[in-house]
Amino acid sequence: MAVSIDDRDRLILELIQADAWLSYAAIAKRVHLSASAVQRRMERLIENEIIRGARADVVLEETSLPLSVFLLAELADDSAATIRQFTRAMAAPPEVIEAHYVTGEVDVVLKLQVADMAAYDSFVHRYINRSPQVRRFKTFAVLRLLKS
Repeated sequence: MAVSIDDRDRLILELIQADAWLSYAAIAKRVHLSASAVQRRMERLIENEIIRGARADVVLEETSLPLSVFLLAELADDSAATIRQFTRAMAAPPEVIEAHYVTGEVDVVLKLQVADMAAYDSFVHRYINRSPQVRRFKTFAVLRLLKS
């Protein structure tokens, strides 16, 4: 059953998407509620899985994994079993930051974070070339992040 959210819930969601570390009191000031009312709303949003966690916005260029790569894969077929098997296979590698099943010319878009092109090549040999679910794929290495 879908959970009903109102304009204040939407504003709370917008605020925590911009800064998940905001306190209930800081959010309360902006949405014109008490901190306890914000806390109750947040708990309801979490309980109903509208909020599924908080993440840090890491400057990846400053880490040991500075290279973002998008891998667009066409699967061997569009059966539920193939999609399920590929999804399971992509859950394990730490290089896979995001995985999306999409419409269009390809079936899957993976966002990978790797140290360099050699590490990407190693990922491809371990997980993509050996995968019976992948018919073909394309690679797009990110030169510069324009917006996040």
